[in-house]
Amino acid sequence: MELQDKVALVTGAGVRLGQAVAQQLAQLGMRVVIHYHHSEKGAKQTVQGLPGGESRHLILQADLKEVSSIKELVHTAEEKSGPISVLINNAADFFPTPLFSTTEEEWDHLLALNLKAPFFLAQTVAEGMKSRGEGKIINMVDSSTERPWVSFLPYCTSKAGLVSLTKGLARALSPEVQVNGIAPGTVLTPPDHAKMDFSSSVEHSLLKRIGSAEDIVQAVEYLLLSDFVTGTILPVDGGRSVY
Repeated sequence: MELQDKVALVTGAGVRLGQAVAQQLAQLGMRVVIHYHHSEKGAKQTVQGLPGGESRHLILQADLKEVSSIKELVHTAEEKSGPISVLINNAADFFPTPLFSTTEEEWDHLLALNLKAPFFLAQTVAEGMKSRGEGKIINMVDSSTERPWVSFLPYCTSKAGLVSLTKGLARALSPEVQVNGIAPGTVLTPPDHAKMDFSSSVEHSLLKRIGSAEDIVQAVEYLLLSDFVTGTILPVDGGRSVY
């Protein structure tokens, strides 16, 4: 698919991986819709660093846990920027949820943002993609889906569901739309989880180090430039999945 001047929606693009992905898509000539929920300052910083700035790219706020907000987000994005050709489901939440103290609210929050939102975002944009005969959807999953972390079971469950959703969407939307997932290992450790010990993740990998945003960005670029890959989960985890 030719990417020049096509529209890409990147969720959670105000910080971290989402911000890095948005920057790369703009470098590839795409017009980027930068979604954020709370990170307005980061979203503005993201757009200021893109070629063309706010005259070419768009910032939109939405709570992706609400389907009505998803519908409004996509409608506004396409009304102002044009048809969405690329969807990057990056927005997610991640925090410890010990088995015997996890609340229903925490469970519902993680499943709604990490799994329900990607489904309804895909549902909302994919009909137009199919009718136009092309489109790309990339879901950010996680290397933990096959070896769940016991203190993060709702998170791991949501990402395991996203793996299944990715493969199901690839079947449902073929042949016009390619749907793939990227499974990062430990990259860009969250600043608000500074007390967490990631040494085990590093030790139980082949490359013995933490990855970078650039590692994920390169995987995104590969999946966007290839028109012969779909239904695939691409591990970018330093070999953790085969350790």
